[in-house]
Amino acid sequence: MKTKKNTNAVKRLQCAALLLPGLSQTAVAGRVEETYNADFQYGHYSESNRRMEVDIFQGALSAPIGSAMTASVNLVRDMVSGASPVYNFKDANGQVRQFISGASPTSSCGKSICEQRDAISSGLTYFFDGASVNAGGGFSREHDYTSRYFNTNLSFDFNKKLTTVNFGASAAFDEIAPSPSTWNSRDSAFKAHKTSQQYLLGVTQIIDKESLLQSNISFGYHSGFLSDPYKWVAFYDGNAFSDFQQDKRPRERFEWAWLNQYVRHFGQFNDAALHLDYRFSTNDWGINAHTFEASWHQPIIDDWQIIPRFRYYSQDKADFYQTVFSGRSENYSSFSSDYRLAGFGAISAGVKLSKEVKSIGYAESLKFQTGVEYYDHSSNYQLGGNGSNNFSNFSYYLVTASFNLKF
Repeated sequence: MKTKKNTNAVKRLQCAALLLPGLSQTAVAGRVEETYNADFQYGHYSESNRRMEVDIFQGALSAPIGSAMTASVNLVRDMVSGASPVYNFKDANGQVRQFISGASPTSSCGKSICEQRDAISSGLTYFFDGASVNAGGGFSREHDYTSRYFNTNLSFDFNKKLTTVNFGASAAFDEIAPSPSTWNSRDSAFKAHKTSQQYLLGVTQIIDKESLLQSNISFGYHSGFLSDPYKWVAFYDGNAFSDFQQDKRPRERFEWAWLNQYVRHFGQFNDAALHLDYRFSTNDWGINAHTFEASWHQPIIDDWQIIPRFRYYSQDKADFYQTVFSGRSENYSSFSSDYRLAGFGAISAGVKLSKEVKSIGYAESLKFQTGVEYYDHSSNYQLGGNGSNNFSNFSYYLVTASFNLKF
């Protein structure tokens, strides 16, 4: 029987995909794309001990319509296989361990998680003199999850085009229809819904001819079924098992985040650029998170470029998270032992290499890019943490390759 994939794995892979050129089409006020752009990317994600593996295929096409409009369409296919932590338990020595979903003879890949997700999105951008407006939407489907979403963005240039202001909004409407698991007779199929709203206000300021600063504040509100139907929680009276219930989270979450990015150009180093990012996020579940990222964009020779990067992340645990709970479930309004809601930190590092070939056949340019990243998740890396969740530590590597064709 299939079970829910590790959605965080897919999200991390998609975020990495969007960092590659061409696959993230952002509207720039007053500037219409005058060329056709075709993009393709492949990525492979693999967790330690090959616990979870993801292959992602993404294609994108953008094209000008007249002299003031650009249209884009994106296609994505994720293929996920492996196993995932389901709940935590105490062993004979009272130590907390993870129960990992195992092999499944009834699934097509022989593993407990064997999933495919297909998604399509599209958008239109209209450019004015010093402004642009974008509207789009998308649809995503897998066997137990369907999402429909809409988004819009407004951009304005002023101050002699040294300042750009962005306003963004999006809404998503999701339907969850989880399959019952094979290992737990108390698990049953059901349908649920959730909605999400996201709003963004951002400013990009050119400081001088060598540097710029970008600052974005985003707000989100989520309501409906926000639990993970494939996660369970164990309750203990001392070391004796007393209760066992499905993950139960609040039905609302409000969150906001503040992202700041500084970019500095260094002409003396062959037009290299330093990117420094800091992001703070918080929500009313009690999770505060800090992210710091630094990357160096270094042109080499003959349109080759290398980009090393480093990223650090730390978050506090959710108010209703515990590794295992004491007593019985009726004593708690919400409860979860999902390791993604625990306090932890993560360190990742990677490198990307790209090459651009200009005037190739009928194409204006062709750009190749490949990258590799290593990520290490550990409770010891948490700011102010005590390492109490070391049983859930893991690592992964991510390999990506892409090309962008302009014609």
